[in-house]
Amino acid sequence: MKFSYGIILLFILALIFALPGCTFTKLLTTQFEKPTFTYKGLELVDTSQNYVFVNFLFSAHNPNEAGLKNVTCTYELFVEGKKILTGNDIPLALPPKGDTEIKVPATIAYTALFSVLGSVVQRVLLGQKTIPVTINAVFSGKPATYSEAGMEKKISFEMSLVKTADIPLP
Repeated sequence: MKFSYGIILLFILALIFALPGCTFTKLLTTQFEKPTFTYKGLELVDTSQNYVFVNFLFSAHNPNEAGLKNVTCTYELFVEGKKILTGNDIPLALPPKGDTEIKVPATIAYTALFSVLGSVVQRVLLGQKTIPVTINAVFSGKPATYSEAGMEKKISFEMSLVKTADIPLP
């Protein structure tokens, strides 16, 4: 009986050590492809007298056999060429061989629009309900792959998207 328990234990340990090796083997034998990102639109979450809460919607496609970590989104929001908000290093994880819907949250204080107050006031007086806001989003990553000798190789990618969306005014 002790012998059969030893064999079973040895088999279980072999599985535990072999299964993670499958991902390692995929990384060894697969050429890295950069993921792609697409702007999908804007989602209004909430508004108040002082703030508007929105999600900028993106889609990401990871064509690789392995999931990607160490991927981030950094963004800047502009109204009439003047920066009103910055978001830094929002972490993302991209599953293997698939698409991911990404929501980049932004809280815009109406006071941040003071630098473009003339334009905002003019829009309100003209009865307009929105103001165009430009998002400059940068998706970047530094995932690692491994050589046959087990040496880590960092791969970097960066993709910028610039889109304009209408944000509601109070």
